[in-house]
Amino acid sequence: MKKTAVVIGASGDIGAEVAKKLQKDGYNLALTYNKGKIDLKPLKDEQIKAYPLNLCDKSAIKTVFESVGKDFDVPSTLVFCAGVPQKRKLLFDVSDEEIDELFEVNIKSAIRCIREFVKIAKTPANIVLIGSFEEKFGCSCESVYAATKGAMTTLAKSLASELGSMDFRINVIAPGFIDTKMNNNLSKEEKEDVAEMTPLQRLGTTEDIANAASFLYSEKASFITGQTLFVDGGLILE
Repeated sequence: MKKTAVVIGASGDIGAEVAKKLQKDGYNLALTYNKGKIDLKPLKDEQIKAYPLNLCDKSAIKTVFESVGKDFDVPSTLVFCAGVPQKRKLLFDVSDEEIDELFEVNIKSAIRCIREFVKIAKTPANIVLIGSFEEKFGCSCESVYAATKGAMTTLAKSLASELGSMDFRINVIAPGFIDTKMNNNLSKEEKEDVAEMTPLQRLGTTEDIANAASFLYSEKASFITGQTLFVDGGLILE
């Protein structure tokens, strides 16, 4: 039986590219979207099903995963690509509503999706979370966003230990500056400046992230869990 991958946030730039890569890798696809559209047609004989999902709706998350468990035979991979950015501002200008939304979408819903995925998954199974390079050193005027992404690393390390004996792997991809709609708030000059300070002298692409995800959910990474992989062109050097 063909394995199934669940992609949360498949209508976003990174989520869409990850879904295409999973499709090429031979997976059936269970895709979620909120406001965007999913434009993905079967390549061969794979099954593709899209589910509307507002990640701020706790009960909806549970319902979607229950549906995936009924619709697909072998759910074995979860890739969490959803996220909302923070408008750049000092902390004392950030409202309670903004704080709540950032934590609700970026980390609380990730926890809930993992919890529900574990209930339906067929092992060996793996989970890939899309974080951010900001989790390493933080980011001025995006402190709340950075905090939500930093929480992903601790979550992955804890769950790697907790779920490893059940044959689950979980890892985080921390993208650097990726050329997506989320970064369209940067001017052309600002993007050029970012590229210049990146050792590989360019912004990342969604394909860069999808290729990294493909490695982590593949058998080639079968002995890797609880890790954060920085896909940032060398922006964070340790």
